[in-house]
Amino acid sequence: MIDQSRLMKRIAAAVAVIALPLLSQAAPTNYSAGRWTVSYDDATHMVSFTKDGQPVLHDVYAKFKLGATEMNTTAYANVEFKSEDVTPATGAARKYTITYKAQGAMPTVEQAFYLMSDKDYLLTDVTLVGDGAEVASNYICPVYSEAQNLFLPQDANNRFLTVPFDNDEFVTYGCYPLSRAASRSSYAAGRFARDSISFEVTSIFNGETQKGMVLGSVTHDTWKSAVRLTGSPLTQGYISKLELFSGVTHVETRDRFNGAITPHGTVRGKSVKSALMMVGLFDDWRVGMETYGDVNAQIAPKRPYNGPTIYGWNSWGGMEKHCNYKGAMSVSDFIKDKLMDKGWGKNGVVYVGLDSWDNMSWAERKAFADKCHANGQKAGAYWTPWTDWNGNDSRPVEGNGGFTYAQNRVKVNGKVDHHRYDPTCPAMKSLIDYQIGKFKECGFDYLKLDFMCSGIKEADSFYEPGITTGVQAYNYGMDYLRKACGDDIFLDLSIAPLFPAQYAEGRRISCDAWGEMWHTSYMMNSLSFGWWLNRVYCYNDPDHLVMGDRSEGENMSRITTAAVTGYCILGDNLSTKGSYIGSPRSQERCVKYTGNERVNEIIDMGVSFRPAYGHKLYGPNNTVDMFYHEAEDSWVIAHFNYGVGDKNVELDLTTLGIDAIKLDLARSFDCWTNDVPVVEGNVLKYKSLNDRPRLWRLFKK
Repeated sequence: MIDQSRLMKRIAAAVAVIALPLLSQAAPTNYSAGRWTVSYDDATHMVSFTKDGQPVLHDVYAKFKLGATEMNTTAYANVEFKSEDVTPATGAARKYTITYKAQGAMPTVEQAFYLMSDKDYLLTDVTLVGDGAEVASNYICPVYSEAQNLFLPQDANNRFLTVPFDNDEFVTYGCYPLSRAASRSSYAAGRFARDSISFEVTSIFNGETQKGMVLGSVTHDTWKSAVRLTGSPLTQGYISKLELFSGVTHVETRDRFNGAITPHGTVRGKSVKSALMMVGLFDDWRVGMETYGDVNAQIAPKRPYNGPTIYGWNSWGGMEKHCNYKGAMSVSDFIKDKLMDKGWGKNGVVYVGLDSWDNMSWAERKAFADKCHANGQKAGAYWTPWTDWNGNDSRPVEGNGGFTYAQNRVKVNGKVDHHRYDPTCPAMKSLIDYQIGKFKECGFDYLKLDFMCSGIKEADSFYEPGITTGVQAYNYGMDYLRKACGDDIFLDLSIAPLFPAQYAEGRRISCDAWGEMWHTSYMMNSLSFGWWLNRVYCYNDPDHLVMGDRSEGENMSRITTAAVTGYCILGDNLSTKGSYIGSPRSQERCVKYTGNERVNEIIDMGVSFRPAYGHKLYGPNNTVDMFYHEAEDSWVIAHFNYGVGDKNVELDLTTLGIDAIKLDLARSFDCWTNDVPVVEGNVLKYKSLNDRPRLWRLFKK
């Protein structure tokens, strides 16, 4: 551990380095492989990126912190260069390393670039090397620039994507102009440059051409990472500051405790490396986001799932805290008799799941799981592994490990967090062994794991030696939990960070969503800009689908969200017995809208649809309204009307890559209305009614 005197000596050395004149280097300045070139400028000690000869970013340098002191690579006088062939998980690459050396005790900085001959992206990271001494930092920024960077057309259609860290507190994705107005409208273009932050990844793209850059972290073993960006005034559409860095904490990373933001944990060692970062330029930003997902999955492969599409029911949507044993048993029968026997889920697997406050004993849970299995279903349960709602530190931890809950806690700024567990401590392992053991004894096949972000927050320290960051602790705990579950339990995360993603088959893509159009719009905001997450998880979970006492258009829209995410979990109170019986109206609606065979065939595809664009947003949650998917035999187009009134639509199929000449329109239809599509030239014409979705299936010849 670095003591204060040593730290002060290093800071003094840093000041000395800054005072040194920059030395001119007789060294190669251009490093190329395939489509990418990284150019080093001797005069500024900065680098620039070009792809296919086109400028991407210029005047880029690296920054880092030692304690509270911020340093950057332009302050280093001695620079060395190295080139070598490497084979990371993403494939063969040419690695170029620029090494910045300083006099005194300051760390050496290794700025590495990985260039691949056939990729639309490069990778980069920064390593701080102590040269025999320990290095300690909680912030490393591999890509920083305050230059005006413009790689898109200079117009008002340039957008910046903000990605939330998790799906808690009804957070939304944002897609903003690179400038904004002084008015309260956050989506307007205007005279003041936008200054925004996106967690782990962003895209900067032009809505008309679709061309865009994707920047983000692709390793998630140590750091929370983010992108900060400042745009330009008016509608000029350039970037005036860009910061792609590791070491973020923020109110949206949930690192606020007792009113203050907890700093990111400090990483220590003979060398300290940032997350590996991706910088890509793509003809289509959506392909770029999907590629970003693929790169993450190459480095940390997703938890495998080879089963059929997920159907099912979850108790929270309609029963909430009123779930009860007799009621849940009757739900299993209802689903078999009223839904499954009529074909719902026939090509998938049907899970019937208990959520929070199931109000059951372990014996009742086992009987419930047995009932589900007898009805040809799989049984689901619920747990919050990193969060304690009791708060009583003196009670013993279940599992007979001899621990109390006081031994399960973390401290933040010297204060005990009484509702949060340390994922690395023996008491937590004892609790996991007990809880997962009980779920297995009951025969549960599915676990919804909630409030997962409690396990990734920063703390003063963790039990396990060498773990100093929330991400390290989360990885440690999730790895133990995954191994305890084995391969027989389907894991679905909720209130969970986007990354790391390799511990569960599914992740709830938004916060709670019921049946109102507002909730459909909210959930679809998450799919609009997070559809690509099915590259790192097997499934995006659109939350429980509740029909309730809503309009038919709202009911159809909510079921359509299952079609475009490829995952269908119902949420109405389907109980016919017990202490909280469901309403016949909502049950009738559920039977009706799950009985559309054509819609169910789309759900069976089990895929998340791509947004048709990113710059046209509708409804109360600023959401894309059109999504599409190319299947082997057809194109499927989903169009939502988020309560904006009836309108006549003329959709140029060319914008979706569809050639009408290659379609068999006589066999094609809208899955909800059975309308035959009307296509003139290459334009699909139809009416979009208020609240009602369109789900076109256009068969290929």
